Amino acid sequence: MLDNILSLKDKFDVFILDFFGVVWDGKNQIEGVTEHLSALHKEKKKMIFLSNSVRSSIEAEQIYAQRGFIKGVHYDEVVTSGDLAYDVFSSDNRKLKFYQFGHANKNLFANTKYQEVGNPEDADFIYIGEPQILENGIWKDVVNITPFEAELRKFYKLGLPLICANPDLRSPAGQYEDTVVRQGSVARFYEDLGGEVEYFGKPYPLIFDFALKNIDAPDNRIIMIGDTLETDILGGKSYGIKTALTMTGIAKENMEVEGFSSIGQYCGEVQIIPDYIIKTL
Repeated sequence: MLDNILSLKDKFDVFILDFFGVVWDGKNQIEGVTEHLSALHKEKKKMIFLSNSVRSSIEAEQIYAQRGFIKGVHYDEVVTSGDLAYDVFSSDNRKLKFYQFGHANKNLFANTKYQEVGNPEDADFIYIGEPQILENGIWKDVVNITPFEAELRKFYKLGLPLICANPDLRSPAGQYEDTVVRQGSVARFYEDLGGEVEYFGKPYPLIFDFALKNIDAPDNRIIMIGDTLETDILGGKSYGIKTALTMTGIAKENMEVEGFSSIGQYCGEVQIIPDYIIKTL
């Protein structure tokens, strides 16, 4: 196990990094990450945050800056699955009708030909918004999908496909000690019912094509670094680049919850094996 990301600096020119669980724990910066990121940036390494967030890259940059991560100092670019989804939606000339599930996202559909409808019975597809519940006018995260199961079964009976622009199953959230449900968990439940889901984001190859479209580097000089086996590591491996798993996020948490004594054993059980394991970024 490597101590930190600097152990890999001579092997790679392009570092693709997840944000949550890698540099940010949901409440604070993970210790030492800004120093390591700026050190790599000074050595002219290309640093890309690749996020399964439905926010635009511009919104993400603003949020990252508020948390102490500065473009041009700690990284070069942010690419989000929201960017990719908007790129696809805005280039589609079909006048499709969609219904928004959960906490709606209006920005992804601005300036598209898609039309939002108020009832799923009138829709061509369901867009999975952030899986939150509205309480007293405030949208709140949840720790399991139980509150949504009846609605998802209704969508399935209607035969509607779902679109998921954030394949993450769970993520840290400031108001909970535990991780909270994200769109990927909703999509997985729907697929288990037998429903159809279209994804944008890690681990699917299109997001890597999108992130690397302006990068001129051979695959063996590019590495994906993340805390989640099912999205970050599987995504990098499927794309044909090297991967590194950090011990500061979801994979470590899952390992402990499921009672494994080592991360190697846990990766073997899941059958997703990173090329490197690092204690912290």
